[in-house]
Amino acid sequence: MKNKKIRIAGTQGFYGDSPMGAIMVALENAADYLMHDALAELTLSILQKDKLKDPKLGYARDIELHAAKLYPICLANKLKIVSNSGGLNPHSAAQKVKSILAKKGINNVKIAAIDGDDLLPELEHLKQQNLPLLNLDNGTDYRDSEYAATHANVYLGAQCIKDALQQGAQIILAGRVADPCLALGILAYEFDWDLESKAQESLDKMAQGIMIGHILECGGQASGGNAYSEWKQRAYSFAHLGYPIATVDQDGTAIISKLKEAGGKVSRNTIREQLVYEIHNPQEYITPDVTVDFSAIEVEEIAENEVRVKGAKGRLRPEQLKLCIGQMEGYMTEQLFYFSWPYAYQKAQAFVEAAQETWAALPFQYEALRINYLGINGIHESAAPSMTEKQIEALNEVGVRMAFRHQKAADGKRLIQSIVCLGLNGPPGMTASMNWGKAASLRLGLFPTLIPRDYVTINITIY
Repeated sequence: MKNKKIRIAGTQGFYGDSPMGAIMVALENAADYLMHDALAELTLSILQKDKLKDPKLGYARDIELHAAKLYPICLANKLKIVSNSGGLNPHSAAQKVKSILAKKGINNVKIAAIDGDDLLPELEHLKQQNLPLLNLDNGTDYRDSEYAATHANVYLGAQCIKDALQQGAQIILAGRVADPCLALGILAYEFDWDLESKAQESLDKMAQGIMIGHILECGGQASGGNAYSEWKQRAYSFAHLGYPIATVDQDGTAIISKLKEAGGKVSRNTIREQLVYEIHNPQEYITPDVTVDFSAIEVEEIAENEVRVKGAKGRLRPEQLKLCIGQMEGYMTEQLFYFSWPYAYQKAQAFVEAAQETWAALPFQYEALRINYLGINGIHESAAPSMTEKQIEALNEVGVRMAFRHQKAADGKRLIQSIVCLGLNGPPGMTASMNWGKAASLRLGLFPTLIPRDYVTINITIY
């Protein structure tokens, strides 16, 4: 094992990401594993909406395309796929992939479905035990929540990935395994790392695995996509972006690269930018397996599109795991309007004023309204710097986004219909997106909390 190296390609950063980067890696046989991170809090809500329509759904449905186009190439080249694309329904996901591969004549493939993260059936029992489920954002107690739960998923660690690989899995479709733990599980299996050890050497190796997983988890963000740090000097194409590939030594030191012929760029800048993405405290990045200190990481550009990373330090894992509870919080309706020069902003303001006066006279109401002027404060809202009157007068066009929350689905359509007349009777020079009166969308809120580890039992099923 002394000279053993493992290659992991981070070829999916979100549900719906392009499969082309993964296909390029698979065709070149440029990795031993493809790591696909499909889940986020928003994604779980999207998958729950699918599952409400059809109980057989609830997984990331792009695995159907992957099974038809990508997985056959991987299996032929002996690449393994490790993902959390099982989402809210890993068993249906595994059965679906098995069926698609069988139609292509590919049988005897070991597909692991990993579950145990779903605690929705246990929520009432947890309430009865007076377990304090406090909201991580505002400190409220889940027992006082007025909303019905739609899903409840614990963030699992790397052990289940290691165990599934030990059972011979070639494709893993897990539930809510935490993003970087996908890579840590692979490395723990390949290098026989002890994920239960409290020895500092073991903690540091786990920290390195989490660091690598964090670099890979957002796919092309580590190889030039979405990169501010390379923007001014950018001399690469975003088309056919080459996703990051980590070549890892048994001590956790890694070299991050990409396919030479692919677009994008791997640099000290792109890697550093990804390292600080979504971690809050860089000295205390909390994951299910280990608490990681990123502050002393060494990031060295050793060649064109090759960056060596090492130096992550580990501390003991947290005593509790994160539990994300989805809640049915009503509905949201939104509409986009656009106003042209001259007086674009004044027209937009007059339209909003007329709409609010109309709604105030109706016998039904909304819970909250958000108004954004696109081109002025559409992204940063109140944090956007104020524009001068001259700048506002010069605007060629202004968009208005009006979005409101409400409890009855029909109210959204009625509220929008009540201002349709302003298209003719309101300010001149207006147009709107073509969904006037569109049905309201479900609004699934999130209640993040913590739960003791002994409430979680993980299951691995090989199909």
